[in-house]
Amino acid sequence: NNEPILNGSWSVINVIGGLAGIDDNYEEDVIVWDFDEQTQELTVTNNNVELVIYDGLASGIYSYEVLIEDENTSLIIDDIIYDLSILTETSLVLDEGAFTSDGFQLTFSR
Repeated sequence: NNEPILNGSWSVINVIGGLAGIDDNYEEDVIVWDFDEQTQELTVTNNNVELVIYDGLASGIYSYEVLIEDENTSLIIDDIIYDLSILTETSLVLDEGAFTSDGFQLTFSR
């Protein structure tokens, strides 16, 4: 199976969106999301110290699930629903905007 997998560590490199129209870039390893497909747990390590409107989830452990309906794939983390719009070996894009008008899009890399 050569399909890209969510499992493992991903660094947030960009956050765009929201009513304020933010567009913030981050160095790799400042904000890391580590997915464990066996336990369905996401461990977030958010070391961002810059004052920003939104930089994703706070540090902690979250439960998650991947929901596939027709050709749409969603990632549900606690009560937040993201459209999993891109998943390759090195790139991941999660978009809240597909579900809320003031949502954010997070871009990750490995």
